[in-house]
Amino acid sequence: MLQDTFEFSSSFAGPRLAVTILMHGDESCGLAVLDTVRAEDFALSSGSLVVLVLNRRAHEAPEGPVRHLGTDMNRIWSHTGLGERTEEARRVASTLPCLKDADAILDIHSMPSQDTPFLFVSETHPHSADLAEKLGAAVPRVVTAPPPQQRGMALFETELLPKEMPIVVVECGQHQSAQAPAVARATFLRFLSVHGMIETSGDDQTASRETVRFYEMCREIKLEQGPLTLARPMRGFDRLDRGETYGGDGPRPLIAEEDCHVLLTRPAVNPGDEALTLVRMTRTRHA
Repeated sequence: MLQDTFEFSSSFAGPRLAVTILMHGDESCGLAVLDTVRAEDFALSSGSLVVLVLNRRAHEAPEGPVRHLGTDMNRIWSHTGLGERTEEARRVASTLPCLKDADAILDIHSMPSQDTPFLFVSETHPHSADLAEKLGAAVPRVVTAPPPQQRGMALFETELLPKEMPIVVVECGQHQSAQAPAVARATFLRFLSVHGMIETSGDDQTASRETVRFYEMCREIKLEQGPLTLARPMRGFDRLDRGETYGGDGPRPLIAEEDCHVLLTRPAVNPGDEALTLVRMTRTRHA
């Protein structure tokens, strides 16, 4: 896997940053970062950078890119997960020395259906929110997640790295979206810029003029009966008003308990399937 570790450095001291791509094999937008760092005009003005391609085997599967090859690599970033005898667990273990040396991590992803990009941070790494606020000029939506319950740990909430380490996920949009590679590249450049590691001209390549909106997760909807039906087509961050019937769980109506927004919808069918993730807005800030 050495060929999937790409190191870059400057002659001047500065931060050590890490970027992870292809955690899931069908999330190819992060490859835009490799194109960027391999360009002839790319250079760091200070510090050092490592780009890790995490799951190339899933990306190059015979049937085409797949999320994983039996084990979701983004659910095993824990001591328990490292104990699994899988190729994914061995890959996670092999990346830890590089990641432990980093001052901050940017983890690049995309989504099966939702096409509105956002930044994702966890309460388990409290400094991540400060970094995400700075990156909000590239992706102006920041969602904070509580500690994981009833599922394995993702990288951005891992117990394998110091809690003081900022780890920010960027969800760049839908897997096949034409905008996803551009979002990945803009967020990556902003990540370098806020750490003073590249020369910029007013951040014209990385800054959005949108107001930055901050959200917290408020409810995960799991089906009790199924299937999921929606009252209308929903995109990421569509608003739901308190009391609005936004869909059904089989014959049971799904009613918004508060003013909130739809973060993710999933093609849920059976009892126990995760159907929707809802978030509430907590504040805004002009970019």
